[in-house]
Amino acid sequence: MRFLHTSDWHLGRTFHGVDVLDVQAKAMDEIVDWVAEHRVDAVLISGDVYDRAQPRTEVVELLNSTLAKIRRAGAYVVMTSGNHDSAARLGFGAEIMAHGGVFLRTRLDHASRPVLFSEGDSGVRVTDTALQGSSDRSITEGAAVAVYGIPYLEPRSVAPQLGCSATHQAVLGTVAQSTAEDLAQRGDARGVVMAHAFVTGAAATDSERIIDSGGLGTVSADVFDTHSYAALGHIHRRQTIRSAVRYSGSPVAYSFSETGQTKGAWLVEFAGSGAPEILPLNHSAGLHLAQLRGSLEDLLGDDEHTGAETAWCQVVLTDPERPAAAMDRIRTRFPQTVELRWEPEGGRAQPQLSYSARVRTAETPESLCASFFDHVRQRSVSEQERADIEIAVGAAQLDSRSE
Repeated sequence: MRFLHTSDWHLGRTFHGVDVLDVQAKAMDEIVDWVAEHRVDAVLISGDVYDRAQPRTEVVELLNSTLAKIRRAGAYVVMTSGNHDSAARLGFGAEIMAHGGVFLRTRLDHASRPVLFSEGDSGVRVTDTALQGSSDRSITEGAAVAVYGIPYLEPRSVAPQLGCSATHQAVLGTVAQSTAEDLAQRGDARGVVMAHAFVTGAAATDSERIIDSGGLGTVSADVFDTHSYAALGHIHRRQTIRSAVRYSGSPVAYSFSETGQTKGAWLVEFAGSGAPEILPLNHSAGLHLAQLRGSLEDLLGDDEHTGAETAWCQVVLTDPERPAAAMDRIRTRFPQTVELRWEPEGGRAQPQLSYSARVRTAETPESLCASFFDHVRQRSVSEQERADIEIAVGAAQLDSRSE
């Protein structure tokens, strides 16, 4: 039985203000292709399906078409809500969608109500225990894999219901324990748990929204020990915390800290009673990113940077003074530069006197104006600018004498 673990689609997200919905759509099509190519039985989407609680119409349409394509390709879907999603909006129509093979887990009371997958005479048989009623805890015979979808849970909101402290560790640990207790009733079924959290040991990027501070937002991987696989979401870098505890990462890079990362998903196959076989699947669709650093003239002239001419670029200029019209000039070679910073090598030489002291001791109006430009722009005035200042000051003085 094969599962495709993906997460953090963040549909509708922009990259430094640029709409990348077309790039996201290509990544979604690759997921559909994987379903058909590898004969995937179910796609597990571990939260942050949308980038915001109220997505645009075209973003909702992309999710709708993607889910339909996955179902037509032959796979079921189990989807949980993340900290970017509105659980109520994403979970709307859950009971209706379950009849169509898309199982939504956005409610706390459904976290320990698994979707059961078993081998039938005509293929995979699926049972959604959430539709059986909260009091029905009967063992389902022949279930091969039980998938538990834990939505993102805000500790202060759910801790009173769970009777635990308001930390992510306590909340997720309590819910994971309830899934373990349910799994124990289901014979030889293997347990898969989906969760959206920051697990200790994960390497983060710059594009995740901070869940909490001071370490209170982290969760130990130990809470997933009773399950055969933990399909995690929230961190955008694909990685392995433990052999059976993994992040799929986001399908598209959403920050320059993800430059050079291979985006993809995990193909998880259960066969026999041993550990699942887990293989990486790599996205080819995505944003081509480049991080450039150097003086303006070197970046504009060095052949080493030819490959970045078609990339989305983050540029750090190291010139001792801030170059004039830097963004316009850098975009003549790297038109998709979306971030430009100036970090002079060794730091810019600072004047011996403070700006206020230079204002008080300026010998001429011209030197006062030049000092102001230098302070604001972090760049000395050019000879042409100095000449323009002299003309402007001279004209102002002439006007004042004629009044």
